[in-house]
Amino acid sequence: MNSAIMRPDRRALLGRFGAAAALLASAGPCAALAQDDRPYRIVIAFPPGGTSTATMGPLAGPLGRRLGAPVELDYRPGAGGNVATVHVVRSPPDGRTLLFGHAGPLSINHHINPRNYFDQAKDLAPVALVTRFPLVICVASRLGVKTLAEFIALAKSRELVFGSSGNGSIQHVAGEVFRLNVGFKMLHVPFSGGGPMQEALLRGDLEVVFETGSNIITHVRAGLLTPLAVMAPERLSALPDVPILSELGYPGLYVSAWFGLLAPAATPQPERDKVTEAVFDVFRDEATRSLFEEMGAIPVPLGPSGFAALIDEESDRWQVVVRDARIRPD
Repeated sequence: MNSAIMRPDRRALLGRFGAAAALLASAGPCAALAQDDRPYRIVIAFPPGGTSTATMGPLAGPLGRRLGAPVELDYRPGAGGNVATVHVVRSPPDGRTLLFGHAGPLSINHHINPRNYFDQAKDLAPVALVTRFPLVICVASRLGVKTLAEFIALAKSRELVFGSSGNGSIQHVAGEVFRLNVGFKMLHVPFSGGGPMQEALLRGDLEVVFETGSNIITHVRAGLLTPLAVMAPERLSALPDVPILSELGYPGLYVSAWFGLLAPAATPQPERDKVTEAVFDVFRDEATRSLFEEMGAIPVPLGPSGFAALIDEESDRWQVVVRDARIRPD
């Protein structure tokens, strides 16, 4: 048998390998990313239910389609959000593990307990603010209060009980900043998340909450809860008949529960950028924006720099409230 037929020409082989190498080099790291279908794991600091599930539940599918890989929700409640946050900080910085961050561990907790297990400014990289939910001052209908003025009169006559999704949570500091500005006392009862807090309110264990629309709208429509005021500069389209605080003589008391995605600080920038663009792309869809507006949200995402600025601004604000309300660790 002719050996020339069995062995391809050496020059031809080198030429083919050279062409293949040039093609791979021109494709760059994006070619590898395009083939990576490992799931994205979004770590949530609350138990299932509540605003976190209302937010990420509808977004997981659309985000996964844009990212080219499944999006899984990993619930890790505890320590006011610190359990989930520490888990993400210690995760491999490969872009596949993200924190569903909120004000508690990012802007509040370190003022309550300086001995944190992470430095939110150094250990995490903001990727995108997803959405904001202005808080609503809401009472159990059985309390018999119909207006904010009636609520304040009752609160000044006796100590009411208000709940939150945890010590140092946004609901907690919202209640504190409101009572400090108006001038009365309340007893705070923390829960392990928005879902358990809502159940306690419906049972009658609580009298008032400062809560997101997503957690109360269904019960408001059923007549079980009465919304008194929205802590936002504009009325919510989901609750058009509920006044904002500035209409009732209390301007500037704006409080929102905001949620965003963060990655371990060492995560490569291209991986972070990919998620940022996916979030913005999801909210370009009018149906998605409408869904969130119906839940009482403001579906206007922010990029990394805007999100980082929000975290810092909120930290400065809540540091003062933690001090004045004398909030202490559990």
